[in-house]
Amino acid sequence: MGRSLLSGTRLESRLVGAFFIALALMPIFVRDDYVLFIGTQLWVYFAVALGLNFLTGFGGQTSIGHGALVAIGAYITALGMVDYHLSFWTVLPLAVVGTALGGALMAIPAFRVSTWYFALITLAFATVLQGLLVEWQGLTHGFAGVTGIPMPRIGAYEFTSRDLYWLVLGFCALGLFLMHNLVHSRYGRALQALRDNPLAALGNGVSLVRLKLFAFVWSALMAGAAGAFFAVQKTVITPEDFSGDMSMFFLLVIVLGGLGRLHGALLGTIAFFLLPELLQSLQSWRMLIYGAALLVLIRFMPEGIAGGLARFWKKASVVTLPVVEQEPIPRLKGAHLQVQNVKKRFGGVFALRDVSIDVPAGHIHAIVGPNGSGKTTLLNVITRFYPADGGSVRVDGADVGRLAPERLARSGIRRTFQTPKLVPGLSVIENVMLGAYASQSTNLAQVALDLPSARREREQLTAEALRYLSFVGLRDVAGTDAGEVPHGQQRLAEIARALVGRPQLLLLDEPAAGLSMTELDGLCRLIEAISKSGTTVLIVEHHLDLVAKLATAVTVLDQGAVLAEGPPDVVFRNKQVLSAYMGGRAVDVEPEKKIA
Repeated sequence: MGRSLLSGTRLESRLVGAFFIALALMPIFVRDDYVLFIGTQLWVYFAVALGLNFLTGFGGQTSIGHGALVAIGAYITALGMVDYHLSFWTVLPLAVVGTALGGALMAIPAFRVSTWYFALITLAFATVLQGLLVEWQGLTHGFAGVTGIPMPRIGAYEFTSRDLYWLVLGFCALGLFLMHNLVHSRYGRALQALRDNPLAALGNGVSLVRLKLFAFVWSALMAGAAGAFFAVQKTVITPEDFSGDMSMFFLLVIVLGGLGRLHGALLGTIAFFLLPELLQSLQSWRMLIYGAALLVLIRFMPEGIAGGLARFWKKASVVTLPVVEQEPIPRLKGAHLQVQNVKKRFGGVFALRDVSIDVPAGHIHAIVGPNGSGKTTLLNVITRFYPADGGSVRVDGADVGRLAPERLARSGIRRTFQTPKLVPGLSVIENVMLGAYASQSTNLAQVALDLPSARREREQLTAEALRYLSFVGLRDVAGTDAGEVPHGQQRLAEIARALVGRPQLLLLDEPAAGLSMTELDGLCRLIEAISKSGTTVLIVEHHLDLVAKLATAVTVLDQGAVLAEGPPDVVFRNKQVLSAYMGGRAVDVEPEKKIA
């Protein structure tokens, strides 16, 4: 059996936990202040990299201006303690909140642009901020920076370098715990869908803008707290500390450690910061050895250190999935779909011309037609992936033509795609669980802290996802990476993902494409069972024998217009349809067909 939702993470967690315990004990045996200084700086950098990996590694939003966020946290802390004589415990939350607001200001203008323009906007923000740190001398002290930053105090007791080390280490352990829980929750699955397949995220009720904002704010919170620790550790900060080199350093750390790997930030920080420090005694040989190590790493671990180690953990982990009882899918109330005079043009070319269809609740309606006739375009208009240029789309009488795709998905309208939109890197069961993103009730705090309510919901969702995988015949591959399963199984997994969202209206885009005859028989039984549960099904399909067997009614599109519509036995004997689409061949239709 392939890997599961948490494959390998138990071994990883034990190793990382042992590593944290060993480093927590280090100050008891090490009295050298320089070693403690380097150790504290390692954890400060790790905190920033951890947050950046959440944004860039898991969320796919590249930031090359994270040094600016560290600067905000550091300057709020330094100015608050030195100029306004506030305690560290007062300025720390101010630094975190202020950095989060700064991160939101950096991120919001970038949400509507591509990934690389997003990166350039973060770089521009960092450049502007460094200029302000230099020029706004009345506030920031200019080039001279802020000096005499005191250590944290509790009453009359002033922290030592050992105390600060433990404080920063504790913060990093907390951050790693929270991030582990987030990554293995619906938020983590949605982030990875945002990174690898945004259409899959939208089609399952994920708001991309909100998710990007959440990822950036979380990343900024980590950077702001790290900036506060950076300031009190160094006691002196200047604008030069937060140059573009710092931002590039953090980006290189997560790339080297392993993008989208939970412990990649830690391994990258050790390799990119601690290793050069350990090699300093070798003087002129230091950079040669370090460079050779990097070349070896890039050659044999192109996915980063954590990615290379994950290959071993993947082979070593044995996963046991819970046993669940096979149950029929729940009875649902189907939706009544009405599409009236819908138009869609691309430039001066009409893809849809006054298309109208009416699908009663609980029925199976098929859309057929030659390639380029507008079938998939119609599905994209109904689900609002394309805005219509005219006409209306109503579900149970309500006009849904202005709703965003994610809102439609949350309202019970789910779809599959012409090419399966699974998220590689997530297991099959994780992909199915993504379908329940909008229906989960636990909030962010419950999930991050892994409270009992979040654990119960996760267990219930895992069992439900397994039931739907059993329903489509994929339980045996539940723990396999979705990118490693055959095409036919990917299509079935996509249907299971749609079903876990309890759809009232299910739109299937060429589900039979590329399937074997055995798989086609299974697909036919599956769609019949879905219809019997009450769900309304709209299917785009080229496989006319399948359509003739399943559909209550058929609409034929040709050059974006309705050529014919009606029961399959009538439509597939229509002379215009035979001439334009089927080469004069009539399709056999079952003489008796029981409609659910």
